[in-house]
Amino acid sequence: MHNKQLNKLDISEEGTPIHLRGYGWVTVFKFTAKNGRIDYMVTNKENPTREYVKSIMDARWSVEVYHREVKQNCGIERCQARTSRAQRNHIFLAISAWFEQHKRRISEKITLYQQNWDVIKNAIAEHIRVLLAYPN
Repeated sequence: MHNKQLNKLDISEEGTPIHLRGYGWVTVFKFTAKNGRIDYMVTNKENPTREYVKSIMDARWSVEVYHREVKQNCGIERCQARTSRAQRNHIFLAISAWFEQHKRRISEKITLYQQNWDVIKNAIAEHIRVLLAYPN
């Protein structure tokens, strides 16, 4: 197995131990998605199970989703403050806003997209009401 690519190796369902020069022994797992994409996961944990590695993959994906949502919906990266205190306040408030949105989505059993559409729909309805109340 000297200098071979992962896609050329026969990776078993239970994982295949491989020695990495300069690092030591690791276990490689192969996961195939429904669309045919193949992901390889490597761990140095002793005697890992496929279920353990899958749970880590799922947790990792949850973190990715959280970061995407807090950036796209809560404006965490749009801070224009100069002082470190103001930047920390901005980050705290953005994360707090994400938690509030997340709690609402869980309690109302709605998706992020339904939640965002509710905000847009209400803003449009309010604007139409103002236009109808004060026609030009």
